[in-house]
Amino acid sequence: MFDVLQIIVKVAIIAGILLVAGFGVFRVWRADLDLGRLLNPKRAVQSSVEKKLSWLPTRDRDALYQDGQIVARVRGARVEESESEVRFEKVYKSNDLDLEAEFQFQKWRLRFRSADTLTMLNTAAPQEGRTITKAVCEITGDRPAI
Repeated sequence: MFDVLQIIVKVAIIAGILLVAGFGVFRVWRADLDLGRLLNPKRAVQSSVEKKLSWLPTRDRDALYQDGQIVARVRGARVEESESEVRFEKVYKSNDLDLEAEFQFQKWRLRFRSADTLTMLNTAAPQEGRTITKAVCEITGDRPAI
């Protein structure tokens, strides 16, 4: 009787393992694999580094900051350090951006100088909030590290 009970338990455990393995095999078989990305060594290094550094607070490269908070998003940034200015094709979601005060972009402190247009609300894209096109900002210095 004891031997029969052990055989039944072993068969149940093996069946459970095979069921889980079968489900995994089924998922892999049905997946559309991107082999170029799967075998790319850069991806392996990047994913291992991202996991280890994910706790680090980082700044968004396409955002403007005031008082440590994101106050606007930008597109088409062009830094011209020789002229001490940064040009943006578009600054959007900028309702919280105080144009009279200094703000930060990447490693620079900036002050708003001019723009082609300033639209409070674009009915074609209301999700973008206040929009500034072809903005020119003066570089006033490097942002502090802390």
